[in-house]
Amino acid sequence: MNKRLPKWWPFAAIGLVAVIILAGALFMFSGKEIMPSAGGSGQAEELEGYEVITVQIKSDGFYPDKIEVKQGVPTKINFRKDTSLTCITDVVSKDLDMLKYLEKGDNYYTVDTTLDPGSYSFNCGMYMYYGNITVI
Repeated sequence: MNKRLPKWWPFAAIGLVAVIILAGALFMFSGKEIMPSAGGSGQAEELEGYEVITVQIKSDGFYPDKIEVKQGVPTKINFRKDTSLTCITDVVSKDLDMLKYLEKGDNYYTVDTTLDPGSYSFNCGMYMYYGNITVI
């Protein structure tokens, strides 16, 4: 009982693998949240009394990359990441002792109100993109 495989079996196997890879890529990059965040009204209460500065995380850096905050004014920086198609996964600052892992969506960092006036740098975890916070 020695059956021969059809001559087209390698093409069928390659096609099946391609379909599986394509389906996996579409699932990973669909941009939909599997578990939505429970933010809602609780998030608005958390931001009450704070000046909020939004920094967009894009594939080529931080926008804006220069931020000014006022000393003594309660401030939160929202590192907003709208896509997972970027290598920026965290924000690091030795000056501010900050290590903030970035998830898709809003990522708030509370600026210390006791910071002295001056310039404080931050960067992505891979040291490819940089930004600056100036306290005035």
